[in-house]
Amino acid sequence: MEHRVTSGTAHDANGTRFAVVGISNIPTDWARVFSSLADTDLTIGPVPGGFSALLAAPSPAGAAGDATGSAPGGEAPGGDAPVGPRSLSTTPPSVLSLNAYLMYALGKAARRRLTEKLSAHGLRLWHLTVMAMVADLGPQMKTVLASRLDMNASDLVKIVNDLVKTGHLDCARDPADRRRVVVRLTPEGRSFLARLNADIASADDDILAPLSEEERDVLASLLRRVHRHLEPAPAGVVHEHPRYETPARAGSVEDGRIDWTRPAEEIARFVEDRLHLFPTAYTHHDGRRLELLTARVSDGTYSGAPGLVLHGEDEGVVIVTGPTAATGAGPGLVLGRLRAEGGREVSAEEYFPSPGALLADRP
Repeated sequence: MEHRVTSGTAHDANGTRFAVVGISNIPTDWARVFSSLADTDLTIGPVPGGFSALLAAPSPAGAAGDATGSAPGGEAPGGDAPVGPRSLSTTPPSVLSLNAYLMYALGKAARRRLTEKLSAHGLRLWHLTVMAMVADLGPQMKTVLASRLDMNASDLVKIVNDLVKTGHLDCARDPADRRRVVVRLTPEGRSFLARLNADIASADDDILAPLSEEERDVLASLLRRVHRHLEPAPAGVVHEHPRYETPARAGSVEDGRIDWTRPAEEIARFVEDRLHLFPTAYTHHDGRRLELLTARVSDGTYSGAPGLVLHGEDEGVVIVTGPTAATGAGPGLVLGRLRAEGGREVSAEEYFPSPGALLADRP
């Protein structure tokens, strides 16, 4: 059987170059094959020196470099003389009035930069997405996590296993139901995620370089509004609340997380201070985000694990708080109004009809 060998270099619309080799026993459109695999448009040309020169070429210097070790954009690693022709591709002016096309083109560029940042940490986009979802919503079963991410269950298991091996996630029995195993972020994983977010934030700075800080805020608010329109569920979890459409400055999701090991007086002030900010003070219950709208310091003292939900005889729903929670030396936090996932506001008594739940500040 005759085998046809095709080799060459390929470059995408932004000039990023690839070395490609294809072997088949039937006529094959390799440009289409490699475009599909790379998730980008490619143009394939011959390799100077032929197939043997390609085999003799050194390994790429970086994930986005070509077979000669040159850096993205066709420059040598030292940034001196250009290597090979630069891309002559351009965008047809007539499509610049189509917002959908602009978002598509910008999305490709943003994804490439984000992927490069994550690759430096040995991660892919799914690793970041899974860690972020667990950090935002608290411990969850794998089936629920896969459903929320619209992800194949077997693929989710592979991603979770990767992150368990690195110590960023672990799988443990749910304290509220010992029959369930939930995925949760480890303290090491939370610290790593904070460092990772700080690192990959530079991708935003790169892409949004032409915009001022005020323009970036407006763009971010508009993008969140469109995202909420296209992906409305779970509402109130990862999107801004309607009253935050034009915030003075959108904060990190972590800014609103409640630490139940802090004193009740401090948490009560925190809830009040964040009522008109994004995000509102929040905690987690049963894998779902729960926002606190009103709360006060209890009259009595309560003991138990920080975050434990109790029903005080005269005070209603009380959360055990503080560094001395185990001894019962300090007051707790009396809950008032809450906002459940989906944006529904309820009283604490309605949301917690019986005591014994455990709120999670740090999955």
